[in-house]
Amino acid sequence: MGKRGLEHTPETPTISQIPDSSGAESGALGAQLPPTPPADAALARLVEAWPTLPKAVRAGISAMIDASAGR
Repeated sequence: MGKRGLEHTPETPTISQIPDSSGAESGALGAQLPPTPPADAALARLVEAWPTLPKAVRAGISAMIDASAGR
């Protein structure tokens, strides 16, 4: 029977090596670019303040977004 395509041959390894690195570790383009700042000044203020906002405020903002999207 002739070769059909994906069969292993003596020249083909049977176990493939998978690298242990991800895109960020291996230098993928996205990992090298700085974050893009928001075009809207109000959004930029929100993004900058977000980590310091109390949980209740973040939850309120998220709820307003969900309500405006009809969720």
